[in-house]
Order: sequence, then C-alpha cells, then structure tokens
Amino acid sequence: MAHAAIHLQPLFVFLIGTGCRLSEALDLEWSDVDLWGARAVVWQKQGNQRRIDMPPCVIDWLKRIEWREGHVFRPVTQTRKGSVIGERYHNSARQYGGQIKNGWAGACRRAGLPGRLREWIPAGQTSLQSCFVPDFTPHDLRHTWASWHYCVHRDLLRLQTDGAWSNINTVTIYAKLMPEAYKDQIERWWREGPHVGNAN
Repeated sequence: MAHAAIHLQPLFVFLIGTGCRLSEALDLEWSDVDLWGARAVVWQKQGNQRRIDMPPCVIDWLKRIEWREGHVFRPVTQTRKGSVIGERYHNSARQYGGQIKNGWAGACRRAGLPGRLREWIPAGQTSLQSCFVPDFTPHDLRHTWASWHYCVHRDLLRLQTDGAWSNINTVTIYAKLMPEAYKDQIERWWREGPHVGNAN
C-alpha cells in the first residue's frame, strides 16, 4: 500500500478489505455504494449481482475519493499540466485484464516484492526495452482476503457465500490456514486499514 500511487491506494484497500475481483471493483459505480450502510453491489461476469459488506477501513478510504458519481475507481494520468482523471478504466468486457498492470508492477517493485525483469526489442526498433513483472498479481489480494476471512471466522460456508464461490473446493484453493495469533491484527486492519499514503 505504501508504495502504490495515491489514486490506486483506495482500490487496493477495497480489494483486500472485501475480496472482490479486480473486474468487479473496476466496474463498481457510486450508485451501487452505500457508505452509511457499509455495503456495495458488484456485478459478476455472469451478470449476477452480489452484495458485499465493507469493513470500516474500506469506508474510510472510499470517503477520500473526491468524486461521487460514475465509476468509483478511475485511472489518473500525469501530464505536464497536472493530473488528468479518466472516467473509468478500459472496459474489456472481462475478457482480459491489465488495466492497472503498470501501477501494480510499480508498487510491487518499489516495495521490493519478488519478480523478474522482462527485456525485449520492439518490432521496428533497435533499443532494448524492459519492464518489471511481479510474481504477485492483484488477484492475490482475493487470496489474502479469503485467508484472513477464514482466520477470523473459521467458517467455510460463510466464506463461500461472502466470496461468491460456486463450491467449497474452490474456497479451499483460495483460503490458506493461518495461525490464530494473526486474528487480532487482521481485525485491526479491517477497522483501521493501512497507515500510509493519503491517510488523514
């Protein structure tokens, strides 16, 4: 979180605090967010809607977003004249991802997380290009959320429902067993979130 661009920090908090898929988060609109009720409605790729509960830290970080209409999470481009806020991330109809690839890779690289350097020479050019490819992906935040959820609640059926998985086998792929000693830290994170970036 500390190494992410400021406009990506609320998105990362949302992902790790709710277990949403990146595609669900990027499609989320303010009309489907109830900050007072701590709930949001996200849409799955099958066209089904599901309600998610948002812990206090997610509410706090969503309140820091300056706009309240249209898409909640938006791309920000830096230009010579300042920041330009887009209307939404590219809509791929959920056929592929990559909308936050550069921002994610940059955050992982700056944080010192593992990865590899990919090098290539683009067609028609002679100079070598390179980029950092992290070992982790944004989808790993859903795995983290599932592991945290099970550590706190110890309830596979509740986790299956909250994560909108079709069967228990998939749930067991996502949730890893953690020592119960982490329960208090997880609950504190859900209350307070990360103390980084644009925190008040």
